[in-house]
Amino acid sequence: MLPKSIHHRTTAATASATAALHPPDTHSDPYNEEDTTTGVHSFNHPPHPIPEPNYDSTTNLVIVCCHAIFTPDPSLSSFPLYSPYSESNWLLAPFQRSNPSSGKLGEHETFLAHLAAGLDTLTTEAWGGQNLLVLSGGATKQDLTQITEARSYYNAALATSLAAGERGGGFPKRAFEEGRIMLEEHATDSYQNLLFPILLFRCTTGRYPEQIRIVTHAFKARRFLELHARAIRWPADRLRVQGIDPVMSAQELAETAEGEERFGYGPWVKDPFGVGDVLGKKRKGRGWDEGVMQEIGEGLEESVRVLLKGQDPDDAFPWEDVGGAKDVTMDDGDLVLHDSAMTATSTEALVNN
Repeated sequence: MLPKSIHHRTTAATASATAALHPPDTHSDPYNEEDTTTGVHSFNHPPHPIPEPNYDSTTNLVIVCCHAIFTPDPSLSSFPLYSPYSESNWLLAPFQRSNPSSGKLGEHETFLAHLAAGLDTLTTEAWGGQNLLVLSGGATKQDLTQITEARSYYNAALATSLAAGERGGGFPKRAFEEGRIMLEEHATDSYQNLLFPILLFRCTTGRYPEQIRIVTHAFKARRFLELHARAIRWPADRLRVQGIDPVMSAQELAETAEGEERFGYGPWVKDPFGVGDVLGKKRKGRGWDEGVMQEIGEGLEESVRVLLKGQDPDDAFPWEDVGGAKDVTMDDGDLVLHDSAMTATSTEALVNN
């Protein structure tokens, strides 16, 4: 909940007397009511109905991979004063920070571009009503803050909305309340950025997504498309990456490509599940807790629970079907899966193959 304005200074007695003398006008602007006794404007939050989330038509998953933490606390009355475009309001790794001497920009601006691209999928596309947006990122800076990357990105969306003059958090707040934006707060690397939102989608809607879009850096596209998707056997034609890179010079681009090959793409070739010495150590350094695996896998299929242990199961994954998503219901405590109708594209592929 966003706090009331610091200008709301009337005492309880004054407010009570004012309410009796001046009953509220239902047609007045609830955000600009003036107390005629004190001359102070009060910022009121008008009640509005929040519909129950409905995922009947939700078929697509959009994932925004989070890479840093926006630190301001949205419960503070001063929160609207903290701009997400100010580098000082972010916890950034050294390589993510700006460098005035070379002209390098802070990468927080790129992260906001990722966030904006994800939000756009809920409103500006023909399939917007079918998309569920998941912000993915855990508490990777626990020595400095317990806030997760995903939660901080949502807070950054609220701050951006407030700075644009949208009241009460604007569209991000409404979409979050309606269940169209969800937070995945455990992931500590790109593999988990893909897998955990898929499982969150399944737990939320009762089925697996038909299509997935990942919003991240463009230089990480091969890592997702060629390695992570293959590791979990996700169908290649049902995964796409929307890449948005930082602003880079030719030298920075070359260094980024080399670094991705050596420290990003390369290690995942040897360790596709990220449980070995190198990638496992990175996870622990980012605050990874193996204990959350039981929570993440609760109620899911056996093959998925095996995958969460860092193993490749013998059984097929539920998302490997030609038909795509499955609806899930409970029958006396047991999971019962129902095949969804195949799309025309899937049917055509089945016939042609």
